[in-house]
Amino acid sequence: MNGPTGGRAPGGARTMRLGDATRAAEFIDPLAAEQRLLLFYHRDGLELATLRPGEQLVVGRGELANLRIEESSLSRQHACFRLAAGELWVEDLGSTNGTRVGGAPVARSVLPLGAEVQIGTVTVEVQAPATFEPRRYGLLGHEAFLAFLEDEVLRARTFGEPFALLQLAGPLDGASRLPRWAPLLREALRPVDRLGRYGPETVEVLLPHTDTEGARVVAERLLAPRAGLPPLRCGLASWPEHGTDLEALLAASRAALLATSEAETLHVAPAHWPGTLSLEVRPPAESVTEAAARKLARIAAAEISVLIVGETGVGKERAAAAIHAQSARVGRPLVAVNCGALPAALLESTLFGHERGAFTGAERTRPGVFESAEGGTVFLDEVGELSPAAQAALLRVLETKRVTRVGSSAELAVDVRVVAATHRDLEAMVRRGEFREDLLYRLNAVTLELPPLRARRAEIEALVQAFLAAANQANGRTLEGLDPAALALLQSYAWPGNLRELRNVIERAVVLAEGPLITVEDLPERLRKAPPASAPPDGSAPDSGSTLSLAPFNEQVERFESALIVDALRQSGGNQSEAARLLHMPRRTLINKLKAYGIRGAQEES
Repeated sequence: MNGPTGGRAPGGARTMRLGDATRAAEFIDPLAAEQRLLLFYHRDGLELATLRPGEQLVVGRGELANLRIEESSLSRQHACFRLAAGELWVEDLGSTNGTRVGGAPVARSVLPLGAEVQIGTVTVEVQAPATFEPRRYGLLGHEAFLAFLEDEVLRARTFGEPFALLQLAGPLDGASRLPRWAPLLREALRPVDRLGRYGPETVEVLLPHTDTEGARVVAERLLAPRAGLPPLRCGLASWPEHGTDLEALLAASRAALLATSEAETLHVAPAHWPGTLSLEVRPPAESVTEAAARKLARIAAAEISVLIVGETGVGKERAAAAIHAQSARVGRPLVAVNCGALPAALLESTLFGHERGAFTGAERTRPGVFESAEGGTVFLDEVGELSPAAQAALLRVLETKRVTRVGSSAELAVDVRVVAATHRDLEAMVRRGEFREDLLYRLNAVTLELPPLRARRAEIEALVQAFLAAANQANGRTLEGLDPAALALLQSYAWPGNLRELRNVIERAVVLAEGPLITVEDLPERLRKAPPASAPPDGSAPDSGSTLSLAPFNEQVERFESALIVDALRQSGGNQSEAARLLHMPRRTLINKLKAYGIRGAQEES
C-alpha cells in the first residue's frame, strides 16, 4: 500500500489506512453531514476515504491514482468515485477487470448508502459517517497484525503470560464475503484483542492474556450461529503450548484451521510439549544442508548424545527426527519436550514423572519424558532455557541413566539417547555462569550446526517448490510456481525466521494468488520493502570489500536497547529497580525507555 495515510488525496478526498479503528473517530468530520465514507477491503487490510460534495477519488495501482492500492487485479486507474448534487457516483475508467455493483458490471452508476462495489478483488462499502461505528472496523492488515503478534511474543517470553492465536474462515465453498462478517467478530471481542485479515476469506485473532481453555471459550462464542454470520471454522494455537515464536504459532494456527471440517468446526493445534514428535523425515534440503546431512547420517548410527545448534526456525526438530529415523532406535519412541515452554513448577514432573499425590493436582501416577522414551530418543528443544535446578537434575540423569519420579525415592533405570537443541550460545552462557559446563560436555559429544537460510540461498528454489506443493494440497489450489521476480525477491531476503518464515510466506501466497503463478504482489510487504540481504546467493561469506545492507543506525540501536531491557526485566522478574541496577541505568531513564519502546508488564514501584 503506497496510498496517502490520514491526509488529503490530490482529488480532494481524505484517506487513511485503518491500523487501529479508534483513530477513525478523529478522521471523520462530524459536521460534514453530506459526506460519504468509503471502506476499501484489500489484501493488506482496510482503507478509509471520505468524500465531500464536489470531491472525487481515483482508485488504482498506478502513480496517478489518488488512492493507490497495490493489487494486481486493479488497473493503474481503475475507477473514479465522485460526490455531486447529493449523489455518489462510481465510474469505471476502462479497467481490465471491470467494476461491479451488486454483482453486475457497470460503466457508471449511482451508489446508495450501504452499496457494495467490487473493483477487481477489492471490495468497497459505502457508509454515512454519522452511522459509522469505528469499534466494528478494527481490521488490521497482515503486516500490522504481525507487529502486534511479535510484541505479544516478546511480552510472553518476558513475563510468562499466555496468549492465543486464532484463524477463522467462512464456509468451505467460499460463498461468504469477509467484509460482511468480520465486523460482527470485532463486536464479540475485547478492545485489547486484535483482528487481522490473513486472506480473502480468512481472519486472524490475537487474544492477549488468554490460555488454551480460555481461547476455546472465545472461539466457541465466535462460532456460535447468529444473524449475518455465516458458518465459520476456527483453528486455535496458544503460547507456549503450541509454539514459542511467531512463525511457529502462525504455522500451528494455520494447520489447525486446515484440519477443520463441516463436522469439526473448531480444531486445536497439537500440543508442542510434551509428546511424541511426529515429524515426517523429509529430504535433507528441507532441514539441513547436504554437508550437514552427510554428517547427520554418520552420527545417527552412534549412541552418543548430539547437540543441534542454530537459529530459531532452521529445522532443528526435523534434524532430530532424521537422527532418530536413521538410528538403531528407530522402532522405539521419539519423545520431545520444549524446555523453554515448560513452567518451572512442571519441569521435573514432565521430564521425570510423578507419583499420585506428589503435589496438588497429581491425581494419578504419570511417567515422565525419559520413561516414555524407553529404548528410543529424547529430544530436548531449547535446552539453554533450563533453570539451574533443572540443569542439575538433567545432568544426574545423563550420568546415572536413572530417574526418580517426583514424590518417590525409588530410582528407575532408563535407556534413552538424548538429542538436544538450542539457538543460544551455550559456551558464552557457561562463561557467564548461566549454564553448567559439565552438562554442556555431556550434551555436546557431537555438535551439528544448522546454518541460517540466508546462508543457503542456493537451496531456496528447491525449498519453495516443496512448500508450494504442500500448500497447494492443503488449500485445494493448483499453482504452478513463482514468476522470476518473486523468486528473485525470495532469494534476496534475509529470512530472520528461516525455514518457518519461508513456509508461512509460501502458504499465505498460495491463499492470495489470483493467477497460476505467485507474483511479487502476493508476497508480504516486509519482503517487498526490505533491502537485499548481505550474503551472496551461493551462501558464501561476503568479501572484506563488500558493502552491507543494514537497517538505519537508530533502528538498530533501538532494537538492541529493547532486547537488553527485556532481558534485564526477565532476570529481575519484572522489577524495574532491579532491572535498572542490572543495566547500570537510572530507574527514571529505564521508565522513559519502557514508555518509548512500548514495553509493558513491568512492576511499577512507588
